[in-house]
Amino acid sequence: MKNKQMKTIGMDLWSCTLSMKMLLRLVKRKGWQIYEPKQTESTVQFYAPIVQRNDIQRTLEHAERLKTTGMLGFFFRQMKRPRRILCISVSLIVWYVLSHTVFTITLQGDEEKMKQIITKALNDMGYTTPFFKQDVQDIKLKLKKKLENDIAWMEISKEGSIYHIQFTTKDFAIIEQLQRNELVAQKDGVIQRFEVQHGNKVVKLNQYVHKGDVLITNVIQDSSSIDQDLYVKGQVYAYTWKDVHVEMKKSNLPKPFAFYQLLFEARREASKNLRIHDQIYKENILQFQDNMGKISMDIHYTLIEDISTPK
Repeated sequence: MKNKQMKTIGMDLWSCTLSMKMLLRLVKRKGWQIYEPKQTESTVQFYAPIVQRNDIQRTLEHAERLKTTGMLGFFFRQMKRPRRILCISVSLIVWYVLSHTVFTITLQGDEEKMKQIITKALNDMGYTTPFFKQDVQDIKLKLKKKLENDIAWMEISKEGSIYHIQFTTKDFAIIEQLQRNELVAQKDGVIQRFEVQHGNKVVKLNQYVHKGDVLITNVIQDSSSIDQDLYVKGQVYAYTWKDVHVEMKKSNLPKPFAFYQLLFEARREASKNLRIHDQIYKENILQFQDNMGKISMDIHYTLIEDISTPK
């Protein structure tokens, strides 16, 4: 493997007037690495890594370096061709300039008129395409400062030679007023998960809570044990329970059809007041019976509900 790597990087082919026996003694004494030694009528030829070149030249003053192979050999040969060096240099310069030039700016937002205003602001700031690549955060700060009365939100990203600008005008921005009201349990349950952006949690996962317990408080103590007010935003989800009883008059329907009809009715009843992110977690059928001309079913449901938001 090491031999293969050496050949890939680069090897010198040497020719000297020593005998093979003398060369091998010299290699052993100097600690050289040589490859493919070959005896001719009057010389010995061998390959050696490029890193040994200076040592070999000092030791074998009459040795002749015939060629260099591998990547370094290719590189050295190209360095002897001025036109090729010029082409490579020009190519690198062109590649650098093109890769650091912005040719297109795309605008995506909620108002067409604002796109024209942003384009004019960019031109006034000197960012008329094509232009040399700039720091997107710097452009973003300058643009937001220039349009602070019109823009509520802006984001700039770079993809190759394209800048993408996304924005929301203040007319369309939804400004949310954060509250300092504590989140209080609206019913009994066992905490399943938190989706809280602001606030101080005072309960833990899998903790049983009662209706009226504080879940997220608006106060937290700092490092000096001084209470600090917080904004509160989020939801707390918990496992809750509900028993559902459904019944229907006995008919000529087969029992399996009556069973599923009552089951679907029970599910509708159990999910009647659930919000969009609430769900039925488990369904435990307690009883299914035919009695006095009626077919009835009792089911115990385990639900996952947001117990922190009043309904």
